[in-house]
Amino acid sequence: MEDKNKRAIQAMEAKLHTIILWLEVLLAFFIVATVLISGKDLVVLVYKVFITEASASYEILQSLLSHILLLVVGLELAIMLIHHTPGNVLEVMLYAIARKMLIHSGTSFDMLLGVIALALIFFVDKYFHTKDSEKIF
Repeated sequence: MEDKNKRAIQAMEAKLHTIILWLEVLLAFFIVATVLISGKDLVVLVYKVFITEASASYEILQSLLSHILLLVVGLELAIMLIHHTPGNVLEVMLYAIARKMLIHSGTSFDMLLGVIALALIFFVDKYFHTKDSEKIF
């Protein structure tokens, strides 16, 4: 009887795992679709950079870079949802921190924390993460 219950629990776990993986793929699809739809905003921002005077184009260029980096983070997140590898997690963190540093760093201390965080990610990638490691799941 105990063996039968154990097999039933394992079967339920396997089904739940499959459902979760499909939900992750669906979420990744929605993220990619949103990134593609948001591409029109990039065209508008690039056009605004060209038609704006040089003195006022800084803020528009900053919003363009912010938008591009946000889309990159979204795409990397979609990749991470589909392929569960430590390298993908590190890449998402790397792009998110780089975006934060380039767009929202107001003080030197913010910039210092970002540089330290990036250094830690590169350290982990070089010394603790092997490129040929197996998937997490």
